[in-house]
Amino acid sequence: MPRLAQDYYINFYGGEPVLNFDTIEKTVNFLTAEDTKRKKRPHFSMTTNGALLSEEKIRFLDKHQFSVELSFDGLAQVIRRDRKSYDKVIQIIARILERQNIRLETNSVFDAWSVSYLSESVASIIGLGVRNISLSLSILTSWDRQSLGKLEQEIANLGQIQLASYQRTGEIRLVDFREDGQKGVFYCAAGRDRFAVSTDGTIWGCPLFADYFAGRENSPQYEEYCFGNLGRPGVKPGNVFSRIRSNYAHLSMDNFSTTTRKCFLCPDLENCSICPMNVSIAGHSWEKIPDYVCAIQKIKIRGKEKFSKELRKIRRPAIWKKR
Repeated sequence: MPRLAQDYYINFYGGEPVLNFDTIEKTVNFLTAEDTKRKKRPHFSMTTNGALLSEEKIRFLDKHQFSVELSFDGLAQVIRRDRKSYDKVIQIIARILERQNIRLETNSVFDAWSVSYLSESVASIIGLGVRNISLSLSILTSWDRQSLGKLEQEIANLGQIQLASYQRTGEIRLVDFREDGQKGVFYCAAGRDRFAVSTDGTIWGCPLFADYFAGRENSPQYEEYCFGNLGRPGVKPGNVFSRIRSNYAHLSMDNFSTTTRKCFLCPDLENCSICPMNVSIAGHSWEKIPDYVCAIQKIKIRGKEKFSKELRKIRRPAIWKKR
């Protein structure tokens, strides 16, 4: 606690963290109590599929002003799972939206098979009143030319849906289409201003490293990215800790490449962000980006550029009128 910044952030991540909600309650209550002593402000968030969120648990999240990332694929969820699951999550969303202190964001995952439902699914989530919607494109299996073509069409459709939504609400609800005003070479923030503690007590730069190295304890890279274990304090002296952080610091886009060229030579470098651990979990070297992953990124970049151009046309008359 003494080493934490005045504002610090705790994310409960799974698996499904609600399965161990007692631990969440104990942790939040402890940190909140410490907050009053040390004048620090904890901010809590949780990633969940929502299935186990009872009214009592939602009240707790509201009381402690949680940010909730809800895994929800919209209409694609009906097709991939079942209608009962879809209906239950819709009810959970409605109950969360009634709470003023919970910041809700949905995250929808699409792969080469389900990408055909992308724009329709997002439109349905916008219709539920969700104000923050994120998209994730699974790269666990390869995308062929046909699925990439479908993605390009769906991203274009998505742009038109979001433009129509913006004209009604004045909000850009799709997080992926928002302008953050920052450009630059993407780097993995793991181990820099954040850490993750796995269920076995090992400390990593982010939860994905814990997932990836589970069962790979004998891998040479394990020692290069593991900061130690909470059960064995002091196993990583300062110089070793700094060396491990430098290994994470190497994970930036300008150090990656595809089969055709180094990423630092790409004109889209400053607009591209690829999680190296996602690439590894998909079975590839994290420094060698598969060509289909590169193609996905370029489609997303072009789609956002087109959307931004169309958005400026909508906004411009209002700006001129003000003047």
